[in-house]
Amino acid sequence: MENLIRFGEKFFDELEIAVYRSRDIEASVELNEISMASTRSGALTIIRGIKDKRLGLAIVDSDEPEKVKEAIEQAAKMAKLNSPDEKWVSLPEPGKYREKPKPNYELKEASPDILVEKLVKGIKLAREKDKNAVVAGGAGGVSWEERHVLNSHGLDVFQEGGAAYMYLEIVGRKGSVVTPGIFDFDARRDLNLDVEGIVERAVQKVQWAYNVVPSKNEEVPLIFGPWAIAGLFSYTLLPAFSGERLVKETTPLAGKVGEKIASEVITLYDDPFHPLSLRPTIADDEGVPTRKNVLIENGAFKGFVWDNYWAKIYGTESTGNGKRDIRSGGINIGFHSVVIENGKRSLEDIIGEIDRGYLVDGLQGAHSSNPDNGNFAVTANPAFLIEDGEVKGSAVFLIAGNVYELLQQASEVSKEQTVMPFMNTMITPHIKFENVKIAGK
Repeated sequence: MENLIRFGEKFFDELEIAVYRSRDIEASVELNEISMASTRSGALTIIRGIKDKRLGLAIVDSDEPEKVKEAIEQAAKMAKLNSPDEKWVSLPEPGKYREKPKPNYELKEASPDILVEKLVKGIKLAREKDKNAVVAGGAGGVSWEERHVLNSHGLDVFQEGGAAYMYLEIVGRKGSVVTPGIFDFDARRDLNLDVEGIVERAVQKVQWAYNVVPSKNEEVPLIFGPWAIAGLFSYTLLPAFSGERLVKETTPLAGKVGEKIASEVITLYDDPFHPLSLRPTIADDEGVPTRKNVLIENGAFKGFVWDNYWAKIYGTESTGNGKRDIRSGGINIGFHSVVIENGKRSLEDIIGEIDRGYLVDGLQGAHSSNPDNGNFAVTANPAFLIEDGEVKGSAVFLIAGNVYELLQQASEVSKEQTVMPFMNTMITPHIKFENVKIAGK
């Protein structure tokens, strides 16, 4: 690879080569049957070169040296066609890295048969626990990635690792009632996926959903589950922590470092080394060392996250949050493992103290939220009515508001945490919010 860097220096002032090798296995479920099992593997090399502040990008589906050389030449041609970026400073220098986590090589060698076995077990358990239940969909997967980033400043970082996941969507039909699709899942850095737990939690929610209750306009406590939190926060809250948005003046958090933006029960940070992190990583996609970045601490806003480009424009340092867009080859600001710190009491205990309220399992419409101001309008579905400390049935209702106002209403977080492997990887407890206005539907 160093020879390829030397080759590229004939064309560029600075050069970065990023190689991604991957192996993915997957199996899927549809209507109680295994519908697909597959294995995919490949290599991708991304060239990013700068000549006279002109950027050239090229992507090739190979890590073969001759193919990479062709991509370097293609990137050089592209750079000549582009306008100079007068804001450009430089690619990152090598940094001080933490010790690499030990990979679980069992994941690298996994076969689809393992996933098929677990999915078949999940289907059987679901049917045993509820004869009216249908596993409408679901999948299991194992991904393995090897990532090598080098640049002409001497940066050279290699990382490898993998993760496994499984989810099921269960629908129940009893009499005239057909429940919405109820999801549950597990994700971890080994193959010991909790099939029993997935089924038990999903079937419990399906049985709650058989009793459909009307919703009404009221102001009640709501408990948001991990799926709802990840969906809402990914679209309304997390983009506001981007340093790029600070430079472009599109974040509502500008000038608010140190201010209280949430209840004191909320502590939120990005931590690639968290014990539940699916991909512990010592460097981001630019080779900058990663670290724990606290975003909210006991309700107070602590700061933004940066990649190399926007940090240098703003006059600060990268926080190790450069994430590569594999489709375009470019770098954006992103997160590794967003963690919401857990509390001391169980979800069961929190539910047990509610006279009337709802447990919100999923939200529809979060993608249409506005991260520039935090406004959102979503449908809670499925949601479960809580009365006298017990779940009594399912309902659907509307919630419209502002995420920062909602954060101020947080009163407690559960001690249980769930790893959400979708969108931004998030490790989150359930969160209880007080006096939330809902509109019946």
